[in-house]
Amino acid sequence: MSEFEVDPATLALRIYGLLPEDGSHIRRVLLDEIETRLPRDPEARINVQPSELNPGRTASWHIHNGIVYFVVLRGIVSLQYEGRTEHYSAGEVYTEPIGVVHRAQNPHPEIAAALIGFWVTAAERPHITEVAAPAWEPTGERHPGLA
Repeated sequence: MSEFEVDPATLALRIYGLLPEDGSHIRRVLLDEIETRLPRDPEARINVQPSELNPGRTASWHIHNGIVYFVVLRGIVSLQYEGRTEHYSAGEVYTEPIGVVHRAQNPHPEIAAALIGFWVTAAERPHITEVAAPAWEPTGERHPGLA
């Protein structure tokens, strides 16, 4: 769980206005873990990108060719994999596995999800590869952030 504040009305992560009265700078850790999936090549492609997903919509089915981390800035997101669904909300950080077919879904009926992604991929590979819809159906788990 993040130490950052989330406004329940907008499901938005507040990432500003956090300085203490007597401080000039503040850092708070959102994620700190050992990562074993980073490319072992002498060169890697780094990409940072904002992403938005409208209410009730899904991203395309895809796989990642390198490690990717997302910070949920606003809203809620469900990741659909074969046999499982993972749920995230504003203020949380998650990673998506390399080479596993999945898609993101915004199950909220009114609030667009906003994220920022950080990608690290071997220099000669694309960050993402679109794939055809899989033969399996996503699980019907409801996001715990919905009433």
